[in-house]
Amino acid sequence: MRMKNSILIILLFACLGLKSQEIPFYSNYTINPIVYNPSYSGINNETESFIHQRTQWTGFKGSPVSHLFTLSSPISSINSGFGFSIQNDQRGLFNSITGSLKYAYHAKINVNSTLSFGLGVDINNRILRINESTVKDIDDPLLTNGSISETFLDASFGINYQFNSLNIGISIPQVLEGGDKNSDFNIKNTRYIIGQASYLFNVSKSNKIKIEPIVLTRYSANIPFQYDVNTLLHFKNMFHIGAGYRSNYAINFHLGIKYKNVQIAYMHDFANVNNYLNNGLSHEITLGYKFGISKQQPFINNLEVEEQEPLSSEKIKTILNLLIDEFFESGGNSPEEIKRIEIMKESIFNLLESMDKNK
Repeated sequence: MRMKNSILIILLFACLGLKSQEIPFYSNYTINPIVYNPSYSGINNETESFIHQRTQWTGFKGSPVSHLFTLSSPISSINSGFGFSIQNDQRGLFNSITGSLKYAYHAKINVNSTLSFGLGVDINNRILRINESTVKDIDDPLLTNGSISETFLDASFGINYQFNSLNIGISIPQVLEGGDKNSDFNIKNTRYIIGQASYLFNVSKSNKIKIEPIVLTRYSANIPFQYDVNTLLHFKNMFHIGAGYRSNYAINFHLGIKYKNVQIAYMHDFANVNNYLNNGLSHEITLGYKFGISKQQPFINNLEVEEQEPLSSEKIKTILNLLIDEFFESGGNSPEEIKRIEIMKESIFNLLESMDKNK
């Protein structure tokens, strides 16, 4: 019996050596994109932190449970940001702890757009807790003596481009595919290519209601292509609700609330019938906190504006003329559009003159 159990464990290690380590699949990256992409470090020009907890297949012993803490802060003097994260991912007898330091540089292209680059350096520790396994042959030292662990370095890279309300990002987590080849067991990290895109639409004249479609894709050489499609509906920048679809897995529901510096978000997976019956409930909760309200604008609109006197009507007219001239030079404008713009410009000028007379 001892030999049989030992052979089974050895075969298990051999299989694990061939199997790569996947990244946990969080869903509330919709409110905290630094989860997958280090280039978002400090992007909001505010110091903020998030705690994520994701539980899959509840009710089953040893089901995956992931905890993630992130901290992000700007370095405004050099258009940069830094971040820190620590993650604990537990799957059965396996436990993985990853600490990461992140840095991002935010290059302003113009008033409306920013291109950001980010790099993360990761320290990974993996543990196989053999002593927590249930075995019949308690005299086999291979099955009862403590645990096996390995520690190694990895890295991540990311880039994102923001233009007004459009956001496009690409990241490569676990770029080095780290793993200690000299350890008792070798689980290589899986290199991913993750793409993310979102756009925030105003759907009310008061800008109190906005819709944000978000798409995220995951690609790896040895894993089927995966994608998420989500849509969030924001109310007064205080509440959001939404729904999404994760390929070949589930439909999910999002709910979130903001109050002053605190943000709470909840996500629930409605798996397809077979997955739900076989795997049980999966859900995620996220708590966010902003350390004070920044007086600076996010890097996407971070204009270096000093305290100035109110703009005069003549300055406003000059700025408006420059904007209209630039619009006309772009071409493709019909005579009707040009006429409407000229009428609008004259109306604004008349209003400014009327305001000057009434001062």
